[in-house]
Amino acid sequence: MEEKLFIGVGRLSLFFRQARTLKDKRNHLQSLKQKLRNEGWSVVEIGHQEDPKRSFLGFTYAAPSQGRLDSAFEKVGSFLLGNFEVVQKSKEVLEYSVDSLIDENTLTRSVLGDVDSD
Repeated sequence: MEEKLFIGVGRLSLFFRQARTLKDKRNHLQSLKQKLRNEGWSVVEIGHQEDPKRSFLGFTYAAPSQGRLDSAFEKVGSFLLGNFEVVQKSKEVLEYSVDSLIDENTLTRSVLGDVDSD
């Protein structure tokens, strides 16, 4: 059986209508980011960091099956209720054959440092 690796990539453009300062926005944004991290997503704010009204998030998830990835994306939908509006959202699924990722001829050993036994 061929092993597969599924990578989910999501993007969210958010608008914080009630936020007056960056601190207001970051409080709400931090809550959303933590919920995503608790479910295993890697999350980063990649745009509008200095704008108190807008934010752009990118997030990724790795899964061994399409079903598990679909389930993870469904949970994201439940987190999109809060003190913000979702202006735009998108998702992308990348599928890799694990066997094709591992080429025995290109494997190298990385040495980080030796430990003296003296």
